[in-house]
Amino acid sequence: MTYLDIVLIAVIQGLAGVLPLSATGHFALFSGLAANPQGFAAVSVAAHLGAAAGVALWLWRDCLSMLLGVAKLVKGKSDPGGRLLLLLLAGSLPVGGIAAWLLSEVVPPHGQVLAAVCLLVFGILLALADRWGVTVSRIEHQGYGSVAIIGLLQILAMLPGASRTGIAVTAARLMGFERREAARLSLLLGIPALLGFGLFRLWQMAHSTPLLLSADLVLTAAVAAVAAWIAAGGMLTWLGRHTFLPFCLWRIMLGVGVIALYFLSA
Repeated sequence: MTYLDIVLIAVIQGLAGVLPLSATGHFALFSGLAANPQGFAAVSVAAHLGAAAGVALWLWRDCLSMLLGVAKLVKGKSDPGGRLLLLLLAGSLPVGGIAAWLLSEVVPPHGQVLAAVCLLVFGILLALADRWGVTVSRIEHQGYGSVAIIGLLQILAMLPGASRTGIAVTAARLMGFERREAARLSLLLGIPALLGFGLFRLWQMAHSTPLLLSADLVLTAAVAAVAAWIAAGGMLTWLGRHTFLPFCLWRIMLGVGVIALYFLSA
């Protein structure tokens, strides 16, 4: 793989994977980046781990609060950080187990048409949820059941183009989350999702080939971390005063464009 391929993969994972745009959908549309499956798999692992680090760096206050809350939870006490950690566990553990099984047993299709349809359909769903969803709730107001439902719905991200972030945000908006809080929850849930996927794939690869830490993988992780940090901060800043409409329009236009090109060339 060339350095340009590596940087593009890292940027797509860091931006589209963190924003409600779908990294898998973009990889399916630009399939040339995955022309070398073994090389793409290794770079993808590094990109996921880097993206998780980038999001965690932007949300360092939440991460520190949860870390400090662990000590109080051990003592049987509760505080905002400890409760936030329990909410994330409720939203991450069930879907993590299902995703691990699916990744082991099922290979989802990654055709361009399917990715385009998912980009379009889930983009429209996000637009509708953002337009009609009430805006009254913050993460701290939600129970474990609500967050667990949002977490379970993320399994739909196995479809290329669906977007884990987009699904979480859509569900959160329908449940009454404020826009910025919906994005914050999706980002917090994204840290264990990205980290878990990267480590799971790393474990799978370790059973089939010797793992070597190369400069290419370090570069991938670093670029993905920077891209994810920018994406997380940019989205939360934007949503302080605006809506998810730009993300929806990008998904809809890209999906419609690819579908139109497919039928015109058929």
